[in-house]
Amino acid sequence: MLDSPVPLSSRYSYHAIFSDICKTRFNHLATRLSLTLTFFQALVIVFFSSGQQSNLEWLLALPLRFFLLYLCFLLIVITRKNYLHVDFKGYSNVVKLILGQTFSISTLVYQMIYSLCCFLLSLAVSDCLGLTSMSSSHAFTQSYRLHVWVLIPTIYTLQHCLFDLDRLSFNFESHFQPPQQYIASRVRKILIKSGILSIFLAIVAPLTLASSSSYWFIGFKNNLKLLLLAFWEFANLEFVNIAFNAHMSIGCLHKGKPISSLSSTPMETLATGLSSKKQFTKLTAFQELSYRATSSDLSLRLPLYHTRYRNTHIWPVILRESLLVIQETNDTVTKYLNTLENTMSLQDSLKRRSPISFADENEKLFGNQATVTSSGSSSGIASFPGSPPTVSSNGISHRITLRDDNVLLLKNLRKQRSSASSGDLLGATHSFNEPIITHETTLLTVLIRIAQKVKESINSFFFPSAVTSQEHRPQLSIIEAWSISKKRQAETLVPLPVCHAECIISLMGLLINAIDEDPKGGVVSSVGEVLKTLERSVGALGKFADWNPDSKKKSEDEKETPDGISILYDLSISAFLEIVLKYNVLLNDVYLDDDVVKLSKWVLDMCSK
Repeated sequence: MLDSPVPLSSRYSYHAIFSDICKTRFNHLATRLSLTLTFFQALVIVFFSSGQQSNLEWLLALPLRFFLLYLCFLLIVITRKNYLHVDFKGYSNVVKLILGQTFSISTLVYQMIYSLCCFLLSLAVSDCLGLTSMSSSHAFTQSYRLHVWVLIPTIYTLQHCLFDLDRLSFNFESHFQPPQQYIASRVRKILIKSGILSIFLAIVAPLTLASSSSYWFIGFKNNLKLLLLAFWEFANLEFVNIAFNAHMSIGCLHKGKPISSLSSTPMETLATGLSSKKQFTKLTAFQELSYRATSSDLSLRLPLYHTRYRNTHIWPVILRESLLVIQETNDTVTKYLNTLENTMSLQDSLKRRSPISFADENEKLFGNQATVTSSGSSSGIASFPGSPPTVSSNGISHRITLRDDNVLLLKNLRKQRSSASSGDLLGATHSFNEPIITHETTLLTVLIRIAQKVKESINSFFFPSAVTSQEHRPQLSIIEAWSISKKRQAETLVPLPVCHAECIISLMGLLINAIDEDPKGGVVSSVGEVLKTLERSVGALGKFADWNPDSKKKSEDEKETPDGISILYDLSISAFLEIVLKYNVLLNDVYLDDDVVKLSKWVLDMCSK
């Protein structure tokens, strides 16, 4: 087992450096952008405020409104910082999503924060909208308080938590996103969303007011002013959240350079990030690895090929961490599909793409059984070039002959395809229960055994996934089978799909570039191992991509947005083909597993059609 590389100083671990960069980005958000925005808004509010104000009143009103707006800004960004995450929470159906997100501590915290922020915003803008002059009306006062303290914060909190807007989303095709461009591209979305929430509030408010008091209509003019207040508050809350996302999802570059370049040992530092337990740090490290692997700048990969102090263990560690991420997804998806087969009989719903007949018709395309060579060794793990023989014991050649070097990538491959990991686990039951008294009587023993039998029967019927005895294979619960959702199940099985995608792109980019830049290095010699892992990934993810639980509910012409696992499948098979095409000559001298050979022939046949 290889030891993970250790930087020269613990201060220069990837997590430490990235944490400092995140603090810098957070400070820029909390100072530069927030101060500019709040000052401009306070100036506009004071300028359009009603009533005759003297110069002294005007000077006093400006800093007061600036303080209210800035305090609101800080409360939101600090709360967002505490609940920041990058992975899906893993709700496999809508029922679990609503229950899990609604009844949570974070929802309660956001309700209090947004209520306080709405109150501060209403104080800042009340004069501008002419709300203070109408305080004598009891009906309006009651409706105003209902809007500010209950309706506006509740509506925004529910949509924030139900859609999990605390999660930062990333695109694996982008490694750097300037905050200014991020915010500018979403200004229209902020206005549209604020308008939709305001209209929904205008529908709900009269019903809520009528149920809580004897009033239901406070006049058209008053309703219009409350509608404008709601729109302005929704827009402010949404802008602060968008600005936070923009500064926290900048990417793996800092001032135009990779984050690890801030360390005296870049590759060692990067390796610590790949193995980090912090999901945000791990994702950013793989973003940087992908950026280095696919960049046109050779200098970004030279430190990996030739590390300082001849640290030859760096590439094995990077390869290991990358393959672990991919293999973890493969194992999770395979385990779930086995559970699904045990529950729902997938012979009809799980269909192969097309019969592939480049070998025996009874032979499976994606098998995982080891192939025994003439020397009796297993070929379950691909070996390095030249070491094992090129012919197996049954005489089948393991060499690949490519028929066309100009095969177009992704031709006839990219097609859009037409939930909970194990259900509500009740916990493993003990083989016996502790006796309440020291000396058990016969009656007590009988009662305990009867209770155990009843409990096991209930668990096996409603929650079969909780039964762990050898006589029962894992199954889905009745609730899971009834409310199954492919897209949400993909989020449950792969909570961080972007990290998996970055692993595939990194391995593909490094292998393709290394054959020209460092042909005798360790990266090139790992091609067999990478191809074998990708083949397993294609087999596992492809089966999930073909699964269509809603096939009877949807028409054949209706297009469906592909889930994360289906996208990873397309990316895996594309990377597999790219590597096979690039290593045309070298693969003739590499011992490859039978399954890798079969998949290679299949993708080449598909491309040549």
